[in-house]
Amino acid sequence: ALAEHPFGTIKQKLGWSHFLVRGKTKVAGENALIMLTYNFKRLLNLIGIKLFKKLVKASKNGNIEDIKQEIAEYIAVLVFFKAFFRQKMCLYI
Repeated sequence: ALAEHPFGTIKQKLGWSHFLVRGKTKVAGENALIMLTYNFKRLLNLIGIKLFKKLVKASKNGNIEDIKQEIAEYIAVLVFFKAFFRQKMCLYI
């Protein structure tokens, strides 16, 4: 079930139904680009544009350790609120 979600999302959101090229190497390349765009969109949806800009600046400066902690805290807060609201919704159902 977990592996099917990304493929369904890719087909639905990106309008991807089949490969546009032929050959194992070319298909692997096209698939890699499709997965890259999917993962990039997920990253932006998860951490947001503002935090992503900080991440890019930190990686340019070679100081990525500082931003790692900020991203981890941001994601922890998101996970907490998701679990909190999921629990609240279960009480109403």
